[in-house]
Amino acid sequence: MRYLLDMVHHNPGEPPFATRFSDPAHLRDYGFNGQVFKHINCVATYAATGVDCFPAGTPERAWLDGFTPGIEREIARAKARGLQVFFHLDLFVLPRRLVDHFHAEICDSLTGRILLERPRTLALHAVLFAELAQRFPAVDGYIIRVGETYLFDTPHHTGNSPIPRVGPAWTPDYLYAETLAGRPPQEPRWAPQQAEAYVTLLRFLRQEICERHGQQLFFRTWDVFPDKLHARLDHYLEVTNAVEPHPKLAFSIKHTALDFWRRVKVNECLTRGRHPQIIEVQCQREYEGKGAYPNYVMAGVIDGFEENAGKIGLKDLLGSPQILGVYAWSRGGGWFGPYLKHELWPDLNAYVLAAYVNDPRRTEAAIFREYAEERLGLNAVAARDFRELCLLSSRAILLGRHCAAFDQTLAESVLPTACWMRDDRLGGRGQLAVVLDYLRAHRAEAAALAEKAEAVRLWEQIEDLAKRLSFPDAATGEVVTISATYGRVLFSIVHQGWRALIAGGRGHREEFLDAASHYEAGWREFRALGESPWCASLYEGRYFNLPGTPEVAGMDASLEYYRRTLGETPQPIT
Repeated sequence: MRYLLDMVHHNPGEPPFATRFSDPAHLRDYGFNGQVFKHINCVATYAATGVDCFPAGTPERAWLDGFTPGIEREIARAKARGLQVFFHLDLFVLPRRLVDHFHAEICDSLTGRILLERPRTLALHAVLFAELAQRFPAVDGYIIRVGETYLFDTPHHTGNSPIPRVGPAWTPDYLYAETLAGRPPQEPRWAPQQAEAYVTLLRFLRQEICERHGQQLFFRTWDVFPDKLHARLDHYLEVTNAVEPHPKLAFSIKHTALDFWRRVKVNECLTRGRHPQIIEVQCQREYEGKGAYPNYVMAGVIDGFEENAGKIGLKDLLGSPQILGVYAWSRGGGWFGPYLKHELWPDLNAYVLAAYVNDPRRTEAAIFREYAEERLGLNAVAARDFRELCLLSSRAILLGRHCAAFDQTLAESVLPTACWMRDDRLGGRGQLAVVLDYLRAHRAEAAALAEKAEAVRLWEQIEDLAKRLSFPDAATGEVVTISATYGRVLFSIVHQGWRALIAGGRGHREEFLDAASHYEAGWREFRALGESPWCASLYEGRYFNLPGTPEVAGMDASLEYYRRTLGETPQPIT
């Protein structure tokens, strides 16, 4: 593979993670040949435009002077270890003073959005890439994303996606309404303006980055909707076939058709079209605890997850001449916690991934055994038990946080049950409303609860294995045991929370009160576990909200709601 890149995606607006994966020496040790950073575009001054975006004595200049040396150190440290250096960029993101100066020439007069079709917009970005190439010649290229512009770390910039917000979309509300009504959703179709915008932008980036400055461009196709560029092969081909190939132009695509979720198909765009590609893989899965509890995913990533028809994995993709390599996120993704005190679980995933990409002739099992015996110091018997623990974690997570009865029916939907539980938050009746409605309408509630109970049983088995294992390093052993207990307690809370939601929705008072009592007992055990020195930060019973936005009610509030409102005729769960 020409590229085996790694990025630590620090939480936007928060202090950086303390992680070995920020150290280029650690990446070289594991076999990575490139390191990815962020925000180099935000230290560009645009001096060639004649606009002083960071005047002396202003907060903007103070921020620039404090931020730029960090960019320079990142580049120097990576290059000193022989790594290629790439920067992940969001487009469009520009200094506020620059946008204010050219507002009439680049922005929509009503919405204030920066518009791709305004000639001055791309001219300013030509200035950007020229300045970066001149100031940072050691940078090998860029990984460019559109659609999300996080400004939490760059307070003097503003921006928005270049792609217009037009056209129909398979929204969750539409999908669920059609499914519950027994109608298949209509075939989605993107708006022509979106395809045209992608082509315009890609041709510009090809010209400026690849041709003019001789740098590598990886264009991320990421979006979350199945009628958009990332997941729709016909849309991907419509856009990319309109762009002339270039030796330094490639596309970066997640190995899953949607986000890094289970029960979604492998991305059909991979190995297709006229252009080379790299495959994105997440080692610290943001929807699956981030390493707070055991979560070994590389057996599924490499050989195919159990729920995917045909079990397609990297083993089926890396042999294609179109695939240039893999872009790994060793740490980070998502927001907030859980925050780790030890990175064993993402480290294991990253090690196995890197070793496999460097030599796909090896088996995942052999690489896993190498890590267990050589990195963790386990003997052959203990390594076997550790592997059993890890493989069980993959199935326990699938059963505990997803819902087969719902997801298998909506396998192509935009958000299966994946988002009800994310980062360190537990959603409730609001986030699970369509799932619970579907289960009730199809008499599948008991099956869903049996699935959650089976997940808890598997976590109990994982916990027993963890307690039997003996590690040469005492801290590692304690991490394995505590994280296994973390998983068992968390998914016991999940099981009882689902019991309470279903019983509360049915008006089944006794069942609800029993579930609520077990739910509260689970939280007490969870909080006590949180006092352990190696325990990751804990989940919360509220739902996800972006920083600076109002809190969103989750599982805790849902149980309180049913406590207040129960009083209807009980309806037994069947």
